[in-house]
Amino acid sequence: MKRAGKVVLCLLAVALAAYLMLVDYPALMATLNGNNEAERSVEVQNAADSSEAEAEKSEAAAEDDGESSAESLKEQKAELEAELEALYQQCEPTSVALCFDQLSALVYTDIYPALSEAGDVGTVVFTNSWLTGDNGRIQTAGFTAMVNAGWSYAVGGDSTLELTGTEEEIVAAWQARLETYLDRIRVRSGVRPTIYCFREGEYLPAYDEILESLGFTTIRYYPEDAAEDDGESALLKVVGIPISEESEANEILDELRAYPGAILVAQVTNNAQAEHCLSLVEELKESDAVTFTAFHAAAEAAADEEQQALRTEILEKEAALDVLKAQTAE
Repeated sequence: MKRAGKVVLCLLAVALAAYLMLVDYPALMATLNGNNEAERSVEVQNAADSSEAEAEKSEAAAEDDGESSAESLKEQKAELEAELEALYQQCEPTSVALCFDQLSALVYTDIYPALSEAGDVGTVVFTNSWLTGDNGRIQTAGFTAMVNAGWSYAVGGDSTLELTGTEEEIVAAWQARLETYLDRIRVRSGVRPTIYCFREGEYLPAYDEILESLGFTTIRYYPEDAAEDDGESALLKVVGIPISEESEANEILDELRAYPGAILVAQVTNNAQAEHCLSLVEELKESDAVTFTAFHAAAEAAADEEQQALRTEILEKEAALDVLKAQTAE
């Protein structure tokens, strides 16, 4: 009887436990799920906080990098400006000579008196086979007066002459024309030029030897022609920069900065051109960057390799500085 009672009690206990489990299971599961959700929420929040912290750290690092980069650009800019200032101190003014093509009578009547009053001289160029005394050209007596006053003279090409054929044929025709022209100049004007002024695109390295054999010492050519120069002759060579009624002083000064010596080439065939030329010269003379001189002096300055290298370095550094200025302005 006692054993049976124990068995009944055990069965009741099991039944009660099962009932309690059935009745509380949902709550139990809810409690368990709630705990899991809470844990996941904490994990998500922690991850979000971590990402936000990383983003803030990256943003701060980017700002630091940006500030560091900007500071580096400013330092480079300051260094370049200091280097340029030191180079500017070593750079001498460009020696500039005035050269007048075509022997126009206006060079004698308008240009020559004005330059003489200012203490300046120029160079007249025999071109297009014209001679002193020809119609509309400087008269021989006037030319002689200019030479006695310190003006130099040169001979140049002929824009009406078309040289065609092989290079050998062109060189031969060019030499024959030059020798004939020199004889005519000697007979009419009593001088023998030692300066040759090439027209744009006319220069060939093959002409150097011929010019030397004829007693020439100096030539004027243009920047694009200078690129063809092989540098093997003993001739002094100086770059010509054309000026016209459209030329402005600031543009000319900008071009002259590239050369220690240069020639300003003008064609004065009317009063307006003569007036503009003289006005331009006056403006240029106000700049400390140039000094007006005679043709040979300008050519000698152009041959100064140290000054030429200095100017090349200045132009390169100025270009680099412009890039840095653009970057710091962004």
